[in-house]
Amino acid sequence: MDLKIEELVELAKIRSETGYESKILGFIEERLDAMGMEYERMPVDEERYNIIVNPEEKFMVNAHVDTVGDYFPPEVEGTILWGRGVMDDKAGVLIMLKLIEEFRDKLPVSYVFFVDEEEEGKGSKKYAEKYAHDFAITMEPTSLRVCTAEAGSLELEFEFWGEAMHGSCAEEDKNAIWHGVNFLSSLRRMKFLKAEHTLLGSPAINVEMFDGGDYLLAVPESAKALVDFVYLPGQTAVEIIDEVNRLSRKYNVNHMIYDLSPPFEISYRNRRVKEFMKYAELGGFRSWSDAQNLVEKGTPTVVFGPGELRNAHTQNEHVDMKDVEKAYEILAKVLKDWSRG
Repeated sequence: MDLKIEELVELAKIRSETGYESKILGFIEERLDAMGMEYERMPVDEERYNIIVNPEEKFMVNAHVDTVGDYFPPEVEGTILWGRGVMDDKAGVLIMLKLIEEFRDKLPVSYVFFVDEEEEGKGSKKYAEKYAHDFAITMEPTSLRVCTAEAGSLELEFEFWGEAMHGSCAEEDKNAIWHGVNFLSSLRRMKFLKAEHTLLGSPAINVEMFDGGDYLLAVPESAKALVDFVYLPGQTAVEIIDEVNRLSRKYNVNHMIYDLSPPFEISYRNRRVKEFMKYAELGGFRSWSDAQNLVEKGTPTVVFGPGELRNAHTQNEHVDMKDVEKAYEILAKVLKDWSRG
């Protein structure tokens, strides 16, 4: 079945920042109605819901309909489409709609469109409380690799204190910002960073936000930072927090847990993974996805899709339609293989 770039452009034009998914949900329902497909709405909160096609089947494919903010419209360059959400995760949404159109109820597959992936994962969490499957595929940009491992994320918010004074009287040891910079630099020497994973590589630390001071000629009294600790299967948030606590006491820094999403890994020897690997290379996914909520509740899940993760959440987000078509072809083969036994 041909996937046209114009179809992905149409999806990308629909703004669907987290919390404002109603228009994209309406669009998906219109497409399903036109196909004559039955579907179920699963309420997630007062205004939002997941869309489920063929509930309670043996296998499941899912994509999320929400995007991060900072919208910019789609723009076509040959076979490449630029724009917010084209890769994360509108390409997955289009692929799923095409799979539904081609196979309808001919395969033992549930198709689920999740809300809220980019913030709290409420959609997949609510779904996993009710449904479980023999195996699932979560659509995300993986460079067409089938990812059996996903990194964990521990986000900590730090607060730094100094002494407010006129900028011309600045003293480094009393400056909240310099205090924060020195502390954050010390994090790069943490022991957990020395680990290595075959599919995921090394752990990492990302300073997502640093805020302090204003445009006045003054030394700020306080500053804040939000730091993401990317960690591996086999590592725990507890050991990272213990190490952070030791550094925090040394630098007299306060912190609180902002968010926590554990890593997971399923065996590449799993029968369904082996069947998938006939068409795609093995890989690891270095970010949180809805797969984590499914795995936590007992559904073995891999992450797969077109596009490079490094370009997601940036002004460089783009996807090659050739890769979208290839992802569709691979999934069609995998799902047909799975349905045979």
